[in-house]
Amino acid sequence: MNNLEETLGIKLPKKTKISYATNSTKKIKKDTIFFGLDGSNCHGSAYAEEAINLGACIVVHNDINFKAKNKKIFYVNDLENKIINFLNSFYEIDINKNNFFTFTGTNGKTSVAYMCHQLLENKNFESIYIGTLGIKRKESKFDNSFSSKTTPDIFELFEIISSLDLDDPINICIEISSHALDQNRLRGISYLNATSILNITGDHLDYHKNLSSYIDAKFKIFKTNSATKLIDAKSYNLKKNYRFIKDNDYKITSVSNNNSSDIFFNINEISLLECKFNILINNPPNGQEHFKGKIFKFSCCLFPEFNVSNLVFAISSLGFDHFSENDINDLSFLKLPKGRVELIKNIPAKIIIDYAHNSNAFKVLLSSVQKYFDNLVVVFGCGGNRDKTKRPKMLSQAIKRSSKVIFTSDNSRNETFSDIFADSKVGNKLDNVIAIEDRKEAIIYGSKLLGKNDCMIILGKGHEETQEIAGKFLHHSDHEVVNEIYS
Repeated sequence: MNNLEETLGIKLPKKTKISYATNSTKKIKKDTIFFGLDGSNCHGSAYAEEAINLGACIVVHNDINFKAKNKKIFYVNDLENKIINFLNSFYEIDINKNNFFTFTGTNGKTSVAYMCHQLLENKNFESIYIGTLGIKRKESKFDNSFSSKTTPDIFELFEIISSLDLDDPINICIEISSHALDQNRLRGISYLNATSILNITGDHLDYHKNLSSYIDAKFKIFKTNSATKLIDAKSYNLKKNYRFIKDNDYKITSVSNNNSSDIFFNINEISLLECKFNILINNPPNGQEHFKGKIFKFSCCLFPEFNVSNLVFAISSLGFDHFSENDINDLSFLKLPKGRVELIKNIPAKIIIDYAHNSNAFKVLLSSVQKYFDNLVVVFGCGGNRDKTKRPKMLSQAIKRSSKVIFTSDNSRNETFSDIFADSKVGNKLDNVIAIEDRKEAIIYGSKLLGKNDCMIILGKGHEETQEIAGKFLHHSDHEVVNEIYS
């Protein structure tokens, strides 16, 4: 019996060759071992025969009620706990030797994880970013070939690390979505260097059904063993609702611009081009007690204020050993990801592209940006086949904080634009709202409204280069449209 058989506790048919492992029938290729696990809608065992027909050489599952006659399909007791050892052996990787810096929150995950990755690389540590934008290491482009999800599952994570062909443990800066936490996608990773909840408002209620379940999913990130546990001050008191936190006496460190927070940051100067801020450590995370009462000074090129908050989470996750107490730490090398509060350069107009796609993100972004300009023109749409309750709230925030709103298409999916706009209109006054379904035409129209010190903010798509409409993925890039207008 070889190592893989011993790990799973089964005897494979003779001449079985395994070259790939997955829990998704969409990724099956020749000589794949398919893991049929409990899913959101049904158990993966329902796809066992399909997996064999698609080319899987072996199927293993943990559905005690599923009986199969095919000799290539095996029931494995306690399968979920055996997966990590199987993958370690299969890829010849000990995944738990790597350093994980993890971030969840309604907004900001991408920016914080990407900045954490840049900080590590600047300190000459080997690092990769994993999240909404794909996978990034050093000067490579973002790679979206491994996963279409914000947070890859454990099979995809092994595939990513294996593809890098590294001998030494690496630092992994990773976004953790509420879906991933609810589904335990990274089960088997025994230790995370840092876990952060950046903020909690409300999103993805089409999946979680209610705000309470959504918050429960977010707090699951603290169930993992980790030395540094960070949370925004507004969400800090929610920890009292969780027995596992009380029982384990976890130290959870609050972060905010309120001077009573454990980690307090204060912005001294900020503009479109530069920011200077301090961090005061009132009550440090575990292992950093010697920094109590210390003040660190920083400069960067980030705006608006909430991105400085995001940066403070990235800094605090790494720990303050990496920064100077005596000098201003120059972080001007940091860049936000494409489509995150991105002020488009080398054009005669002020245009910002951002990924914001919920009402709280609208509120925070628009209220932070509007003070820099005379007027804001907001272009956005709402996704189809998703939480309908947030549509009128998004439009309300756009109306409240701009001089003109152009409502357009986003990923309409299988809903009509007119139905989505009808939902959004409920309870809102539409005096300064115009609907233009074609997103390109909406952006062109908005550009014609801009005065000398006005700004157009295009929301919802960010870095994306497609629109999903009526079951088809059509090419669309907000960046390309803007550059065409001013070329």
